[in-house]
Order: sequence, then C-alpha cells, then structure tokens
Amino acid sequence: MKKGENTLPVDCMFLYFRNMKSKLFAVLLLITSFANAQKIEKYYNYLWKETTPDAARFFSVIQKTDSGWHRRDYFIHERMLQMDGNYKDSACKISIGKFHYYHPNGMIQETGNYIEGKKDSLWLSFYPDGMMEDSAFYINGNRSGTNMSWYQNGFPRDSSVFNPDGSGMEIRWFDNGMPGTAGVYEAGRKAIGRWQYFHSNGKLSSLEIYKEGKLIDKQYFDENGNAMTDTTNNDREAEFPGGPKAWSKYVYKGLYFPEQYKIVNSDSAVVVVNFVIGTDGKIKESYVSTPFYPQFDKIALAVMQKSPQWIPARNHNRNIYAYRSQGISFHQ
Repeated sequence: MKKGENTLPVDCMFLYFRNMKSKLFAVLLLITSFANAQKIEKYYNYLWKETTPDAARFFSVIQKTDSGWHRRDYFIHERMLQMDGNYKDSACKISIGKFHYYHPNGMIQETGNYIEGKKDSLWLSFYPDGMMEDSAFYINGNRSGTNMSWYQNGFPRDSSVFNPDGSGMEIRWFDNGMPGTAGVYEAGRKAIGRWQYFHSNGKLSSLEIYKEGKLIDKQYFDENGNAMTDTTNNDREAEFPGGPKAWSKYVYKGLYFPEQYKIVNSDSAVVVVNFVIGTDGKIKESYVSTPFYPQFDKIALAVMQKSPQWIPARNHNRNIYAYRSQGISFHQ
C-alpha cells in the first residue's frame, strides 16, 4: 500500500458500507412512499358509490401529473375504459381539458373539453352502435351556436341556435320525422312569443304564448287538429300499467338465474339498462349501460325489450318520449 493513502480497518469499512446501504434503502422507501402518495385507486359499485373490490363494478386510478390529476375509470369485468380525463384537484371535482367517456363495448360515448369544471367548445356524443347522437357547442357550460341531435334511426331529434346571452330558437322532431316543437327564446333562455307543439302525427297539439319565460295563454287541439275547449294541464310521467309494483312483478317474473354462476356478493349482481318509452308506450332504443356478465346482460335486456306497453308520458297536450334507466337485480 502506498504511503499517504487513506485506509479503513475491515470492520470500519463494513460499518461504512452498511450505513450507506441503510441510507440508500431509506431513500428508496421515501421515493416509493412518495410515488404511492401520488396515485389513488378506488372501487365503486353500480351506483358509483365507493365499495370493496369484490363488490365493485368500476375501478378508478387517479395519478398526479404536472398539471393536475389524471383519472381513468374502468368497467371491471369488461376490462374496458369507462372514462379518461383530467382534474384540477385530487377529489376530482373540477374537470379540466379533454374528456372521453365510453360505452361498455368500447365505443366512444361522449367526448369534449372542460374549463374549470364547465363544458367548453364542441361536445360530441354517440350511441353504442357508433351512430352520432348529439353535436353541441358550449361556452362556460351553456349551449351556444348551432346544435344538432339525432335519434338512433338517423332522423333529426333537435336543432337549436343560441347566442351567448341565451337567446335563440329551437325546433324538435319525433323519430318518424314529424315536427314536435318550435319556438324562440329571449336572453336568459326564457321562452317568448308563440310556441307550437305537435302530436306525433304532425297535427298541432298546443299553441302557447309566453312572456319573459312565463305562459300567459294557450289553446289545445286534439289529434285531428280540432280546437279543444278544455285546456286543463294534462301532463304526466310515463307509467307502467298497475304502477311500480306491477312493473317489479313483471321484471322479476321474466328473470332467471344462469345455473353455471354463483353469487358471492349479492349487491354486485345488478345490470343497468337504459331505454326509451315511445309515444305509443312501446320500449325502444334499449341497451345495457352498466353490464355485469354477458349472460346476465342478455337476460336483463331481453326482459326489457319484451315489456308490455306503458302509459306514455304526456306534455303540452301530446304524448312524448320518456328516457329511463333501470337497475335489474339477479337473486340466486
């Protein structure tokens, strides 16, 4: 060994390296802990309430980024994305930037941009088969400019033009192409002047006059276009004949439990089906929005599609469409 070189006894060298290793391990633990602190994982049931992994239908991963928090939600059983977007806060209350929402089959459901938690710029939405449902432009959370929406059969459903102050006009149609509604808004999105409403056969159902958003006069017409003397409000929600109990009885009478499956957690066996009740009371445009397993989804959808006719919703003296979301529970 050369003169002047620094040396350590063997036992001191061992202690030195052991201390260095301990420090390195401590640093690695700190880095790991920091990384874990920047990532949040949560599980949700079909109602989007936080739950345990074994009862979950959705899985959420929230990751810290330089500009906020990046969140991805997944359909657990399908292993498909449900939502992908960014938030300003870890609680995911303030949406920022581009968002994508997906149907369970992987098709895009809705996409658009948020600024400080409010929709901004062009938003597009689609049906599960890929058909466009809605095209709308938003400014500070409010629809602005020209907007269009379509039924799943391709017929136009709604067309509107709005100014930044909320004034504008709107026209709606039935899914057979017949006009449904036509009227004008003043600033603040308040109905003004003459509004026309139609039956699904194209005949006028109600002629109404508005001032500053308030109805001041109206005239009803029957489905043949004849003026009616009775203008009593006859609005109603869509209802299954016999009420909720009769509906539950129908649903569970049509359900059966696939023999090859066994439920471990009873709260998890729920399929959510979205559907439309038409002006004739028949079910249409039904699809599974929150799946469970393919066999269960198929059974739930079939029950919905075979439903007897409902008493249709009514508004402005004519039958209208009603949109529903139904959770269907399977019990062993």
